[in-house]
Amino acid sequence: MRVLLFVLTMGSTFLSSAQHLTYPEWQMQSARDMRLMPRFDGRKKNAEQLASDSAFLAQTLAVEPDRTKAAEHMAQLGFQLLGEGNMVQAMYRFNQAYLLDPKEPEVYRGYGAFFMALDRSTDAGQEYVNGLMIDSTNVPLMVDFAAAFLAEQHQMETKDPEKAEQLLDGAIRLLDRARTFDPQNAEAAFKLAVCHAVKGECSAAWRYHNMAKTLGSTSITPEFEAQLQLDCPRIVPK
Repeated sequence: MRVLLFVLTMGSTFLSSAQHLTYPEWQMQSARDMRLMPRFDGRKKNAEQLASDSAFLAQTLAVEPDRTKAAEHMAQLGFQLLGEGNMVQAMYRFNQAYLLDPKEPEVYRGYGAFFMALDRSTDAGQEYVNGLMIDSTNVPLMVDFAAAFLAEQHQMETKDPEKAEQLLDGAIRLLDRARTFDPQNAEAAFKLAVCHAVKGECSAAWRYHNMAKTLGSTSITPEFEAQLQLDCPRIVPK
């Protein structure tokens, strides 16, 4: 039952989009195309590539002179493309956002989401760490990082239960911290409902479910609620 609960949880964030690259495919393509690597993998660019970067920056900043706003816009395009299943173009946009502003947290959220779409939660987690090193109070980064912890917890549940428990507790700490900065964050509340359901803490699971629903979480679906009721049958949702 908890497997289905997990799939429902992660599906709303990552698995709903068609995944047009597998991890081996990405490895092969990124070896030839540095634009498919976060931050271009630090590889040295040739004259033509540097000229292309300069032209992109000039054209973009002519429309939006604020580098941070331009980077945010480019990152949002990347998220849109990722949601449509166009992973190649999504990474191109995230890297263009990085060119515009390497300290923009949305860039690192984008990199993390890309790796989550590849089912590489550990790699995704490292990108979220990179973003939080720039902005330690960024709530969306914390919430997405918690999702990476949940994904890894699911993978470790049978192989290493102790490690899985540590990951679950880590996700809860991240989400609790996120709520200290943004108590109205619906996704933080939703993921806390999932975490406590997995831990068998049903009262807390329903409390956070109710909170997330009140806050308008789009992740609260009838299927999720039915599964939560199966996992926590003694608690009746209000």
